[in-house]
Amino acid sequence: MNSLHICRTSHEYKGHEWLPLRQLGWAFLLAWVFCVFYTNAAGTLSEGTGPTSVPALLFYLMLPVGASVATLAGIVIAEPRFGAPTSRCALLVAAPILAAVSTPLMFVTLPHPVANAVLFGAASLATGLGSALLWVMWGEYYAVIPRDRSELLVPVSAVSAAIIVLLVSAMDGWVPIAVASALPLLSGLCFWLVWTPEAARAESALASGARSETDATARRPLAGLGRTGFGILVVFAIVSIAGMTGGDSTCGAPLQAILVFSALMMAVVAIMAVSGPRRISLFFLYRWLCPTLVIGFAAVILFGREGALVATAASLGGRFTFCLIAQIYFANYARAGRATPAQASSLGWLFVHAGDLIGGIVWILAEPAATTPEGLVWTSVACIVVLVTITMALMGNASTFLQVPERTLPDETPIGHGAADSNDAATARRAEDAPSSSGSTGNGGVTQAHETESEAAAIASNAAAELAASDAATVPTDSADAANAFNTAGAFSTIAHVEANTNGAKEPDPAKRIRELARSASLTPRETEVFTLLAQGRSIPYIRDELIISRETAATHAKHIYTKLGVHSRQELIDLVQQ
Repeated sequence: MNSLHICRTSHEYKGHEWLPLRQLGWAFLLAWVFCVFYTNAAGTLSEGTGPTSVPALLFYLMLPVGASVATLAGIVIAEPRFGAPTSRCALLVAAPILAAVSTPLMFVTLPHPVANAVLFGAASLATGLGSALLWVMWGEYYAVIPRDRSELLVPVSAVSAAIIVLLVSAMDGWVPIAVASALPLLSGLCFWLVWTPEAARAESALASGARSETDATARRPLAGLGRTGFGILVVFAIVSIAGMTGGDSTCGAPLQAILVFSALMMAVVAIMAVSGPRRISLFFLYRWLCPTLVIGFAAVILFGREGALVATAASLGGRFTFCLIAQIYFANYARAGRATPAQASSLGWLFVHAGDLIGGIVWILAEPAATTPEGLVWTSVACIVVLVTITMALMGNASTFLQVPERTLPDETPIGHGAADSNDAATARRAEDAPSSSGSTGNGGVTQAHETESEAAAIASNAAAELAASDAATVPTDSADAANAFNTAGAFSTIAHVEANTNGAKEPDPAKRIRELARSASLTPRETEVFTLLAQGRSIPYIRDELIISRETAATHAKHIYTKLGVHSRQELIDLVQQ
């Protein structure tokens, strides 16, 4: 599948750099949602002044979420014809203002029931529309920046959001409402600063590539999610039910303790997901989320209403963590060419919000029976059964992990980094152009490529055996190499594969040059494998997933390669190979 990807930069090996606050703007949006809807940090939303009834509860509790669901669905349908929300400057300004201005109105309770319902309904529609647009816009941004950048920004933003909610929960009076109302404005301001013309061009290129493969329809991206989308919906419905078992009693010190737990849970899951290979997947998240929720429901079964606090903690921690992994996953979904950035983000968050909506509706309808001691037990048991079933159904589902093909955008400066890396991007782009053109040829070209690949593989195997024999006594092999059992023949098979897929013809010079450099620099077999991918312009996240090694191992090999070859940047490495 042909797809586009933003070019990588040499910053990966130059140490950590300070994160500009504007790139953490998603934290303000995430904190706003949790302050206003998922917790009582900012106060209690209006519930009307009339008699309590099921229709009234559905109206006041579900209308804001329903407005978000409707907006996200509208974006999925309208985007192929009208373009992404980020293509409309008016929406960049209107979205945060709508969410900010309407937020305090949802906390106002008027004495007249009809007037209160009208005010709350208008405010809910405005917040649903504005927040949904912001969700999609930030999703587009994470799809166009380099993968290693998004895998850093998203976890930092999510943990920062939990800290913001923690601070708001310690405020009194109208102060938390005022602070919560300002959060969408801060998020919108940050987005305005990061959405540069380069980012817009990158999004346009990604969208064009996705539309050429989906025939500009909304059904293909929806079908591509398969069981994964259904799993998101069901799991978030269960998360919503778990959060409602504690009612509105979770506030003050208990809420603050839960927020600290949520921040720690996110940090642990994010570190494990980013550092390990092929863990940016929803199934990896389910493996964490399912046991956490099961413990919460088990506490309800054992201790009744007193155990609801544990279920609330599991729900809140699960929500935060799910948003973290899902944001990266939706960005990868767009990078893989499955959908445009706007469609990928809107579809993903549509399933999340729809799960919230369904879970809330189920709880409101079943609340009279579910809140009894026996009802809580049966509700918890049913949720556990559904959770385990969904997790088992998603085991082995390929769509829960996306191997993102990395291709660079033409004439583009890396998003989020300086223009000094543009030469590095151009060199990486040249390395990617040959496979791309090969993939667009007819069947004859593909057959020829396979024949050439076989010949090149044989040559590479002989060269690998020769190199292994000549260097056996001089090339050191560390314990990580031995443990992973990567041999030199495997490294040069990768080179042969690259040769064979370049315009269907043999081009032995790059592979020969890599062999010469590997031999002269005494690279280990694993370092040769990493060197081959680096010479193609691959990023550290790509190497991590491709070779199934940890991120730190991939970065360490890259540093060793730089040292042995006497280069200091990706550009110098690629230039060395091309000499």
